[in-house]
Amino acid sequence: MTYKTPDGPADCKPKADVCVVGAPWHAADIDGLCGGPAPLQSIHVIAQPATGGDPGATYCLAWTGSSDGAGKDATLLMNAAGYQCGAYLVGTDGQVINADGTSVFSDTPQYCEGDYPGTRMTYPGVLDFPNEGGAQPPTYVCVAENAGA
Repeated sequence: MTYKTPDGPADCKPKADVCVVGAPWHAADIDGLCGGPAPLQSIHVIAQPATGGDPGATYCLAWTGSSDGAGKDATLLMNAAGYQCGAYLVGTDGQVINADGTSVFSDTPQYCEGDYPGTRMTYPGVLDFPNEGGAQPPTYVCVAENAGA
């Protein structure tokens, strides 16, 4: 089967490559091909800015490369330069700041189609804050992988 990136050339890729969370490959019925929407991904925030939740700020994740098998570790950055970001926190529409002025953070799981429907580039995530010792509840977001990082 042939797949393509949203704005790039067509190529042949194995189904496993197309269905992995964060993959840029496009398929018309990706949910049918992959057995449903992208699953919720756990992200352990090991460092975060002093202030958070400002709806007028952009947020992104700098991946640390570490994982405990149940989720990936990341540093949460606010208003950071794009080269520092492995992924952005976005609204369900894929925008880094919600059009209605609300925060991209939620207390309920999100459906995350984003700017690139038919791909796995945007997916639902849940942020946990292990350094807070459970004092901060999990926060649900939509994560958009940075294809240029």
